[in-house]
Amino acid sequence: MTRLVLLPGLDGTGELFAPFIEALGGFPAQIIAYPPDRAMGYAEHEAYARSQLPREDDYVLLAESFSGPIGIAIAATAPPGLKALILCATFAANPLPVFGPFSRLLGALPAARVPPQLAAPWLYGGRATPELRRAHGEAMARVAPAVINARAAAILKVDQRALLRRITIPIMYLRAAKDRLIPALACRVIQQLRPDMEIAEFDAPHFLLQTEPHRCVAAIMSFMHRNVDELIGAADHEPDPPLDVGQSLRVSKLTQAELQEMDRQLLAQASASWRKVARIVATTIRELRESIPGVPDTYYAQRVQNLVALGKLESQGNLAYMRFSEVRLPQGE
Repeated sequence: MTRLVLLPGLDGTGELFAPFIEALGGFPAQIIAYPPDRAMGYAEHEAYARSQLPREDDYVLLAESFSGPIGIAIAATAPPGLKALILCATFAANPLPVFGPFSRLLGALPAARVPPQLAAPWLYGGRATPELRRAHGEAMARVAPAVINARAAAILKVDQRALLRRITIPIMYLRAAKDRLIPALACRVIQQLRPDMEIAEFDAPHFLLQTEPHRCVAAIMSFMHRNVDELIGAADHEPDPPLDVGQSLRVSKLTQAELQEMDRQLLAQASASWRKVARIVATTIRELRESIPGVPDTYYAQRVQNLVALGKLESQGNLAYMRFSEVRLPQGE
């Protein structure tokens, strides 16, 4: 079974992936968390990550922020089972070259914690929720300050650009258009070396997976359907199944009034922001479980597709997979 293997940002705990994991809706995922008490450079982080990679399953590697150079280094050696690389708000080489000469000084400075409130403007871009602020603060508190210093110093020295040309698997880059930490040039540098790389851009800050988890999931699943499934020969995640005989018989007995009520409830669960089709379907079924019982979720998903065709909803992702597609009310309504 193909899984998504996640390499975390500077905190290294992987705890900040929580909103993204929830948005995956059960899709198999593995987080590789780095040791919080060992000051290491990129080579040591790469070795540690390699030791945790799946041994049996096929997988797609998603490297966030600090972990971008690690993901690139791993992908360049084509380990067994790796089918694609996804880079998120990250870089191949020091994204702030003006600070490069200070890497040795940074590593030698006394270890100290940076208050999360000082980092907030660079990470959240005004989109922080109390939950995200708390999660970020707790994650950083679990990591020794000396470890953060060592990782920051490693960023100022890293250069994996030469490895990009060795990667033979599909590559995707998730770019945060309002990223105040990693400049747009970091993505362009990778794109120049890998013009075949697919780029998905979001109107979001550096904490992209945390502020736009559902849209990121939709983009990733679309990328995987187009690339990874073809590489492994078959999809691990099948599209929504057709109605069986019993289900078709139940649906055939629905009245026009019941169909209209189903559509009304589906639209009532939608909003101006993107929502996963599976969530809308599940909520609608709960609302109608007494008045219209026994209707399968796949038929509700078909009604959603019909509403999209009629222009009453907008969609992104593949609607044949209710878990990996999203809808919203048309903009301006």
